[in-house]
Amino acid sequence: MRKLEYPYKPISINSINKANAIVVLSGMLHQVGDKNYSKYEFSDPDRFFGGLDLMKKNKSDKIIFTAGKLSWTENWQPEGLILKDKAISLGVPQSKILVTENVKNTYEESIAVTKLIPNNSSVILVTSAFHMYRSKYLFEKQGFDIIPYPVDFKTSNTKTSIMNLLPSLSSLNKVSLFIRENIGRIYYKLFIN
Repeated sequence: MRKLEYPYKPISINSINKANAIVVLSGMLHQVGDKNYSKYEFSDPDRFFGGLDLMKKNKSDKIIFTAGKLSWTENWQPEGLILKDKAISLGVPQSKILVTENVKNTYEESIAVTKLIPNNSSVILVTSAFHMYRSKYLFEKQGFDIIPYPVDFKTSNTKTSIMNLLPSLSSLNKVSLFIRENIGRIYYKLFIN
């Protein structure tokens, strides 16, 4: 995971310059329940709260949530709309929130944002640290001036111990993330020029 997150490290919001928009990428919600009642829960809320923290510190006058909606997620509301409602409930003025059209992947997110703001805009990009390299690449391809704001780090400052050598589900999950993210990086480098 350190290889995927490199060179990104946690950064102070105070070190971030004001930008034209804050863009929060999808990929943090899942739906639970059944046909009688279901709701959305955070898998990892760091992207959402990172974006809100930037708004509170006046790093932009607008925040954009991407409307992630995968083909196999029938009867799901696009993620950006759910996040918009949650942000409003936490005090962000509706007039400062934009939501993209429905998107299925990071490449579509980068294109959808060009339909909301000029593609030469400065953007504070909020996504998981392991996903920042690919996301930054795709948004820069659209002409945006990217200020990375990585969150959701999978590595920590804890020292290595004997426990690190024992198999665990969280390690298997990290291996899966590593493989998927590298496949995405290779694909976009080959096919998105």
